[in-house]
Amino acid sequence: MIDMTTSVPPAPVQAYDRLTRALHWATAGIVLLQFAMGETWSWFGAGWKGTARDIHTSIGFAFAVLLLFRLYWLFARRRRTTAGPADNRLAILVHLALYALLVAETMAGFEWRWSGTRPLFVFGAHLTCVPCRLDKTGHHIVATLHNYGAWTIMALAFGHAAVVLWRHYVRRDGILGRMLPAARRA
Repeated sequence: MIDMTTSVPPAPVQAYDRLTRALHWATAGIVLLQFAMGETWSWFGAGWKGTARDIHTSIGFAFAVLLLFRLYWLFARRRRTTAGPADNRLAILVHLALYALLVAETMAGFEWRWSGTRPLFVFGAHLTCVPCRLDKTGHHIVATLHNYGAWTIMALAFGHAAVVLWRHYVRRDGILGRMLPAARRA
């Protein structure tokens, strides 16, 4: 049996570059904000719900641009990890699942809004997508996929965070330091 409480000496922390860290934390922050907005906008009056949806959609549009750049940056600067083979395969699988879900979630969000009866506004500009119109059933299916997608992303993201915290505090392998600013790594 493996003793999981035995501390491994901290490996030298190999940090990601500033842009990679900024993209990571911006993505995490926007995903949390978007999830919170989507889950709470019905708590307030009908007037706020429409405004909240427009804000959510505008942030989603900005996030789509960020996500496209993040994917470009990921593949342009392909890095090898310092994790072991099993850890590495699992980390790659979870990251690929998160990226795929983020792309699908963003696309489903726009399709849901375009296929609805309300006009789609992004930063105050009205966007139209005539081929995106769906019947009521299709609109409901896309809305349901968007909702379940959000919850799946949150589950994977919190699982990812839990593993990173476990590795940081139990295995003491310095993994968390790779995504923190230099002052926090010391």
